[in-house]
Amino acid sequence: MATELENLLSERRFGLISERLYDDPDLVNDLVAHLDTADGATQVGILTILGRYGFDHPERVYPHVEAMMKVLDKNSSLKSDVACALGNLVFNSRDKSAEVMPMLRELFHDKDSFLRQDAASAIGNIGFNFPDLVKDEVAGLKAMLDSQDEDERETGAQALGKIGINSPEVIEDIFSKLVLVLEHAKEASCGGIISAFGALGYNYPEMVREEIPRLVGYLSSANPVAVKNAVMALGIIGMTQPDLIEPALPDLHRLSDSPDRDIRLNAMVAMSKSEPGETSK
Repeated sequence: MATELENLLSERRFGLISERLYDDPDLVNDLVAHLDTADGATQVGILTILGRYGFDHPERVYPHVEAMMKVLDKNSSLKSDVACALGNLVFNSRDKSAEVMPMLRELFHDKDSFLRQDAASAIGNIGFNFPDLVKDEVAGLKAMLDSQDEDERETGAQALGKIGINSPEVIEDIFSKLVLVLEHAKEASCGGIISAFGALGYNYPEMVREEIPRLVGYLSSANPVAVKNAVMALGIIGMTQPDLIEPALPDLHRLSDSPDRDIRLNAMVAMSKSEPGETSK
């Protein structure tokens, strides 16, 4: 398999390698071994594969976190790729998150805007589960909301949104700015912000009352990510304030027949908050 992997890497058939990895987890070791000697483009491909695979099977990639970071010793141009890969990989492990935070903190203060954005996304992922590990970077994320760069504003809002899902008190004071960012955010990348609205609505229902029509509007989006997050947000809000999500009930009824299992089940759960007598289909 080693020779076959070398051929696939030389041909940059990263999609096929990723498929093989799910069938043969031992390929992780072989991929990491090639990180040190591969050319830059191949290193990017390997890091992307490891990040995605590590999201699903972190325990198989955790032993290689140090090796992934050491790639930067020889190729500093891979900072963004390393940040993205680690952001997808370590966010469920406190120890591994703490291990990579010094590197992410350094990247977050880099002069390169794109690099700051990649670091911010990774920090948001970690802050979802371990807000204490990213508390020193929250002020910097909030500062991004005032950036003249639209992508930077959106990235900061996304990261803060992820942190705020489990720690709404962190973003309570910048809710109005999140609303402004969401007004212009691309539907394909606004999931974290929408989810944060749910967390805020659960804890501070009056804060989100005026934004319910906006969340309802996302239920008709062509983007399934936006729909899924809006359904979840409304369901969370409905747990404490079922009256607030009454305007969403027609769309939630429609989505309870969605072919997407997650959307369908979340819609049914959301409806049950406003309709105690509703039974599952």
